Amino acid sequence: MDQGVNVHITLDDLSFVERVLQCPSVKCQRMFIARYIKQTTTTLYVLTSCVPSELVANPQSQTISAISPDFCKIYNQADIAEQRELTLVAGPGFRKALEFLIKDYVISQFADTDPAKIEANKSLIEKQQLAVCIKAHVKSDQIKEISKRAAWLANDETHYVRKWEGKDLQDLKKLISLTLHWIEAEKLTADIIRDMPE
Repeated sequence: MDQGVNVHITLDDLSFVERVLQCPSVKCQRMFIARYIKQTTTTLYVLTSCVPSELVANPQSQTISAISPDFCKIYNQADIAEQRELTLVAGPGFRKALEFLIKDYVISQFADTDPAKIEANKSLIEKQQLAVCIKAHVKSDQIKEISKRAAWLANDETHYVRKWEGKDLQDLKKLISLTLHWIEAEKLTADIIRDMPE
């Protein structure tokens, strides 16, 4: 830390301290504020947070980005909301991301049909409820079973009463991650078989 930077604020009751610090990494050297709270049982202060915090981006694979670019954008925004501890809005964001992923995935399955059929199927799928879309159009058992459960938890994030009391946002994200895994595996497998016919 630069020896010239030594700014701190202490509240009158000495329960809270903020200190301006500089990252010691030669590549970074950015300034940040460390926040400390005094422990009630000792004279020690405990670090509680640093601001501004660097938000971690979680980019999706090229395969998923090609299938559903809107999913990638929505998921990233929901992830940022969660990192900022806005969990009450992050949940509905993940729910919306899941719907875009599933519907774009299902629509992509019609890519080899004639344009009129693609448009008719797209119009139908866009208007369907997520659970109906999964049940009617997802052919893969793995994707169907995992995305169905993801939809159950995702709906809990948007409704007043939760049906799955023992599950939370982390469980929803795990199910979305598994859905992504199965969609990507299916797509990559199909590409390899197409590129390497018998």
